[in-house]
Amino acid sequence: MFHDNISDMELKLELSYEQLLSFIHQLPLKQKEKLVEEVQKDLKPVNDRDNLRKLLLNGPTWSDEEYKKFLEAREHLNEFRPNDID
Repeated sequence: MFHDNISDMELKLELSYEQLLSFIHQLPLKQKEKLVEEVQKDLKPVNDRDNLRKLLLNGPTWSDEEYKKFLEAREHLNEFRPNDID
C-alpha cells in the first residue's frame, strides 16, 4: 500500500562505525557543526572530581577482619624481598 504521508516512512541501515565516520567526513562544515551540537546534547557533562568523590563515598569497604587479613598478607609478602631470592 502506498503511503501519502512521508512521516510514515522508515529507513534502516546497517553501517559499520567506519562507514558512518566516512559519511560524516563527507558532510559540509555547517552540517558537521550541527551534528556536533546534536551529539553533545546527548552527552552528559563529565566531572572527574565528582565521579571520584562518588566512588570514594559509595565504593566498597573492608570489614575490620578483612583489613586485618590484608595487613597480615602484606606483612608476609614484605618478608620476601627481591634481594632475598637467589
